[in-house]
Amino acid sequence: MASSKQPSSPPFKGDVFTCSVCFERFKNPRYLPCLHSFCHTCLDSYILTTCVAKDAPVVGFRCPLCREFIAAPGSLSSPEKWVKHLPLNESLIAYLKQDKPAEDHEICEACRRAQEEQPASFWCKSCLESLCEMCTKYHRKNMMTQDHTLVALSEIQSSESAMIAETVCTKHKGEIRKMFCADHKEACCASCVSFEHRKCKKVDTIDKCLIALQEGKQLENLLDEIEKLSLKLSSTANEEEQNVSLIDQQSNELIKFAETTLHEIIEHLGELKKSYSRELSKIAKDRKAKVTSSLEAITEKKHYIQHCKRVLLQAKENGPDLAYVCKFYEVKRKIDEIKKTEINKVSFDIQGRISPKFKELKNISKLSELSVFQTSCSMEFGFDVTTAVMKLESEFKIDNSWIYGGCFLPSGGILLADYPNFRFIYLDCVGKSILQGKLVGPKPRDVIVQGSDILIALEGLNALQKVAVGKFSLGSTIPTGEPCLGIAKYREHLYVTRPTSIIKLDKQGNILKTYPTRKWTYSVAVTGSGDILHCHYGGNSVTAMQDDGQTLWVYKHSQLIGPVCVTVDFLDNIYVAGEQSNNIHILSPKGTSLRIIPDIPKPFCLRFKEGSLTFLVVTNGNCVKVYKMKSD
Repeated sequence: MASSKQPSSPPFKGDVFTCSVCFERFKNPRYLPCLHSFCHTCLDSYILTTCVAKDAPVVGFRCPLCREFIAAPGSLSSPEKWVKHLPLNESLIAYLKQDKPAEDHEICEACRRAQEEQPASFWCKSCLESLCEMCTKYHRKNMMTQDHTLVALSEIQSSESAMIAETVCTKHKGEIRKMFCADHKEACCASCVSFEHRKCKKVDTIDKCLIALQEGKQLENLLDEIEKLSLKLSSTANEEEQNVSLIDQQSNELIKFAETTLHEIIEHLGELKKSYSRELSKIAKDRKAKVTSSLEAITEKKHYIQHCKRVLLQAKENGPDLAYVCKFYEVKRKIDEIKKTEINKVSFDIQGRISPKFKELKNISKLSELSVFQTSCSMEFGFDVTTAVMKLESEFKIDNSWIYGGCFLPSGGILLADYPNFRFIYLDCVGKSILQGKLVGPKPRDVIVQGSDILIALEGLNALQKVAVGKFSLGSTIPTGEPCLGIAKYREHLYVTRPTSIIKLDKQGNILKTYPTRKWTYSVAVTGSGDILHCHYGGNSVTAMQDDGQTLWVYKHSQLIGPVCVTVDFLDNIYVAGEQSNNIHILSPKGTSLRIIPDIPKPFCLRFKEGSLTFLVVTNGNCVKVYKMKSD
């Protein structure tokens, strides 16, 4: 097998020569960071086959033997070129060039010349001979051979014996790379500078590049970018894991409903139940597989950037200056690539609708029509909100109403809270009304989706009203003690604004914490890192605080008047609706102003579609606009 970390005893027959993928003699063997070697062609085919089965862009693959994650050695967009970036196992190649049977390599060559036979345990890369323990000992003592490179046969396939000094130029043998070309982001020797880089404008010594990196704090900035990206990927992966559980939960609920229905009818319905269960199980299995695949891609990206961070820090701490500079720009290039890629987050909402002709059992071919609403969000991590263009996707008016809150549903529609008419309105994304439902309590202020429930903040009832997603049937209520004005979610917790406080609730509706606020705090939002945001209408300010209630920052601006709503996108950019200043302020997670979008007449509600850059804005109370932020 092409295994690297073997015991110190000599390898068994054929072990050194055989690729564990094709089971033939190695041809141009290359090794992975996990120290396993494979034929060039075998590794290339394996990488391409693995990448085809995953959502693009693929950030790496797993070793065919140990299954360790291998970060993409080249450009994320060109997996067909990755194998060329993996180093050749020079020791193994030299070993294979000795045109001898495998048995001969297991015998010490020096002893063989003396008509003796001793098992070989080392390989001399200079003499190209196998040596036993005793001959190896004298080989190291002999003045003529003491500088020879000796490799244990058990490690002949490992990268530890195949490493090539990074300071030596691979294009001009014998020359040392002491310069760095910033234009091409690569190290070079004097000959390289004279020929390949003679027209480059930014070529400096490694020492000067190192000083520039240290003075500019570029390492700290890159590590900060990696940490933020890792945090966002972790949050997205957590949401995907919750979606897997939600699929199970919805499937179980639908099965239970089917079983309750079956209790009252005849044996024929039992056959329908089996058919229904098989179809539902198949749908759940297929959708879970898609979500799991998406989760794996996100996890691999997280492993990839952690790998970049690890190798960068190792190069800084242990490697030569050249290796550190090279590795820094290599990691920066890879992180820039990751930021430009899109993360495809897939979610599903499985629903079932019982046939109205329930009593006509013999005419019914299915117990329920199952439908799946899929939401795929392309999350562009390299998106620059300061230069983005707001493209109007749709615009419509809701006559005789005043919309205080709204959100996107998993099915793609929009749900609005109509304050004076005590109702919720379900529309498609172009404004066509699908359903209008009366609420049991007055004055709906805000609305969000949490799992399989819609939660509507009812100011007049001092409670949150549950509404079933899909069925839109009214469920139980969650008391809030005081009028509830705004609502937000973070993981399994809810945050509700009241006239002079914000409360944190668990899944059962128990109040865990109370955060005092100033009067006229209408809206609340939570960032991906768990910071709590709220805007004070009368004080023309936005405040961010930690979970313990400690204030992080307060934002005020001369062009922000009457902030009535605050929300965040998946990049943790903060959006504030200034109702009286007729604009939208975009802030960084640290509360600095990034951009002010003018000429938005009386914006009252802002809400992003989960995991995307599409958001709705309610202006003048009854005009709903759906925008999408796009790169300029």
